[in-house]
Amino acid sequence: MYFGFLGGSALLHLLAAHPKVVAVFGIATTVGMLATSMGPQNYLGSGQQMRRIEQTVTANQLVDDEVVKDAVARGSLMAATPTVEVESIVRQVLRKCGNGCASLTPAIVMDDAELLRSALTVAELERHSAESRPVTSDRIAQLMARQ
Repeated sequence: MYFGFLGGSALLHLLAAHPKVVAVFGIATTVGMLATSMGPQNYLGSGQQMRRIEQTVTANQLVDDEVVKDAVARGSLMAATPTVEVESIVRQVLRKCGNGCASLTPAIVMDDAELLRSALTVAELERHSAESRPVTSDRIAQLMARQ
């Protein structure tokens, strides 16, 4: 579940906890699938919804476990050597995350090792999503109907 009073990092942690979903759909689409008219921060079933989406992604073998493993490794490696480029990547992740991460700043993420690793892992998963064949809106609807 995502609540705004958790310091704004809950949505970022939720994305990092469900890497296959992000690897297939990207950050913006994944956040969009969790959105309600009140926004993702007020959607009490976000964690459950993400688990169901990830089950669908896994059942349909839309992303390989190696993709996730590589993204985690690259994210951890980048987090170990923070640079201006890393801060730029963090900014991009927060921007794509939207209002759900609005209370986070790059400085907050850069100063928290766990958040930094999560953000960089999510960025690597986003990169994979962008490089792989795009999942069309028809395919998303088809997959969501299978849940």
